[in-house]
Amino acid sequence: MARSRAFDEQEVLTAAMHAFRREGYSHISVAQLEAATGLGTSSLYHAYGDKAGLFRRALDHYVTSIVASRLDAYAGPKATLDDLEQLFLTLFQAPYDDGYGCLVVNSATEFGSADSIASDGVRLGLSLVHRHIEDVVSRELGAAGAEVKAAQLVLLYQGVLVFSRSGLLTHHHEEAIHHAFAALHHDKEHPS
Repeated sequence: MARSRAFDEQEVLTAAMHAFRREGYSHISVAQLEAATGLGTSSLYHAYGDKAGLFRRALDHYVTSIVASRLDAYAGPKATLDDLEQLFLTLFQAPYDDGYGCLVVNSATEFGSADSIASDGVRLGLSLVHRHIEDVVSRELGAAGAEVKAAQLVLLYQGVLVFSRSGLLTHHHEEAIHHAFAALHHDKEHPS
């Protein structure tokens, strides 16, 4: 008979995802993960196999609990350009204003394009962002040109997250978001 887990898995995965956001995969030790999650080595290995297994689960948890929930709230089926702009502006608030960035973007830069333990989670996270942004832009501005405008917004969104990770995010970046959305509102009010 299998032993039941004596820990709250959601709490462990949340603690692990924040630890990986702070340190990255290659720079965090198992001892640091133990301290962050409260799990001992044997529990960690029993539950997740190894550090890579915990990382995969933490990244999946991040995509579903942070990325998807934010997109549902600000870029869901009834979202407007104003809602989408709020999605971007929340990047200047917790948890993103802590200088640790986004686990998806951090993992994309750490692991690159090669197949890795992060590949599936990174692809899912980035494609969710792109699809939700494109859906709002297409719905609000029409299909013509929506792909290019959405791609511009995705680049802006991911760029803000990179600057967040680097600790270089300033009010000028926030102004750039306002400017980008003012242009989209202009396009909506004055279609070509």
